[in-house]
Amino acid sequence: MSTTATTIGPAVVGSMIASYLFGCSTMQTYTYYRRFPGDRSVIQILVAAVMMLTFAHIICIMYWTWTLTVSGCHNPDDITIFSSSRDVNLIMTPLISTLVQMFFIHRLFKFSGSKTIAAFCGILSVLNLIGTLVDAVKALGLATNRTAQHAQDWLTILTLVAAAVCDLVTTIGLVYFVQRERRRTKVQQIHNIADRLTLWAIETGLATSMSAVLVIVFFCTMRTTFLWTAIYDVLADVYTNSLLAALNSRKTTCIRHSHIEFSIGYNTSPGPNLQVVS
Repeated sequence: MSTTATTIGPAVVGSMIASYLFGCSTMQTYTYYRRFPGDRSVIQILVAAVMMLTFAHIICIMYWTWTLTVSGCHNPDDITIFSSSRDVNLIMTPLISTLVQMFFIHRLFKFSGSKTIAAFCGILSVLNLIGTLVDAVKALGLATNRTAQHAQDWLTILTLVAAAVCDLVTTIGLVYFVQRERRRTKVQQIHNIADRLTLWAIETGLATSMSAVLVIVFFCTMRTTFLWTAIYDVLADVYTNSLLAALNSRKTTCIRHSHIEFSIGYNTSPGPNLQVVS
């Protein structure tokens, strides 16, 4: 396989997919603020912060792709994954993932009431953030010292594994505790709501966790190429769209004259009088 196919090619493909997902998140953001203007300020600020970070992330990807395809095309031997724009992107991605993970961890805590599970997931998320920040700080030095590029491979793998495990545990936890509450009542309407919540948890959680797993697989097997960066480039956008999809999928219904909203957290007491916890 040619050098171009394993360097510039994956970078271009990754930037194209990331741009498409950024467009999707922009539309979802517009839908969110139009549909839920009365949401708590902290959630609205969270959405705004995640979108600003995602915007910075896409700019870094575009600049890095420009550097590979235009500025560096005359010197293909000098093409490297390490650059200032790439380092900034390495910082943006864990910031976005951590904010989104904290949202879902909070939701898991509301369902389960378990501080232990929430703390475990929180530690994994923070570990991913700190490890990636350390990795990014050292990346510039690796750009000028290519013999040391593999020195931080263990840290990169550790941070990716922490993010994937956090997403998997959060998803499995949400599914388990939602289904637990489903089994506590025989009201069919609540069964339907629980099934819908389970589907949402699986869709949003598996999208992020499987993306992280794919990055790990490609990084471990083909780390000397840029193939793994194609997936890593879209990782932040996957997290952003997962958050917005979770927020926009909320609906309001009634069960025996009781108002039920799919919000940030829910009262997990069984029975038809399910109340919003916000």
